[in-house]
Amino acid sequence: MAFEQRATKDYFSTSLLSAATVSSSTLQSVDFVGLDTDYGTNGKYLPLVLHDDTLGAYEVVWVTAHTSASNTVTVTRGMEGTTAQAWGAGTRVEAAPTSYDAVLARLASSMPSDSPIGGRVMRGDKKDVAERANGLWAPSVGVAFAADAGPRRSGTIPDGSAVLLRGGHKVGTTTTNGLITVAHQTPFPNATIATALGVVSTGVPAVAVVSSETATGVTIGFYAISGGANVGSGVAVAFQYISMGF
Repeated sequence: MAFEQRATKDYFSTSLLSAATVSSSTLQSVDFVGLDTDYGTNGKYLPLVLHDDTLGAYEVVWVTAHTSASNTVTVTRGMEGTTAQAWGAGTRVEAAPTSYDAVLARLASSMPSDSPIGGRVMRGDKKDVAERANGLWAPSVGVAFAADAGPRRSGTIPDGSAVLLRGGHKVGTTTTNGLITVAHQTPFPNATIATALGVVSTGVPAVAVVSSETATGVTIGFYAISGGANVGSGVAVAFQYISMGF
């Protein structure tokens, strides 16, 4: 089972009732009796931190099962980059925040495999933030990672940000060479990747073609169906467009 539903427990602090070896898969404490009983259901778990301040040692364990009113919990040891250790009776146990409760800093090639749903990672080499979904990493902002969007008009693969969308319904009149420019309401941080068009109406039968794209907008060219020449200036057009950029 994949444990991805991270539970919390406010102000929970206790101590071990009995010692735990490196290989122990259960822990005991008098205060475990009040814990939830649905750990393990739909991947739910409770992270706990065992620590000895004198030794400067700590270990993160995940509670994956608990029976009602029991002082014993089933745990997965050495989680979140820690190592299973032997702990004596009286060792402190806390439901305390760990780095997994904040935004981790990693490279795209070293994403944590045990991050919960909703866990976030700042990918330093990509300069974006990824968020854990059900079994996959997705952009925390935008609709996709820029590198997953495909090549730009220049043939280069965008990278280093998230894919965003701009679009709308445009009514206007063509300028010289049958062109009309649409300014994005908010420019993309870097550039427009691609634009899709849907012609609503034109003053003369014509097709629309994306002529150029920048971070601030796109320029559309209209060409007569008969003959293929641009429609020139002064032609009323209406179209819908959607641009993706990064």
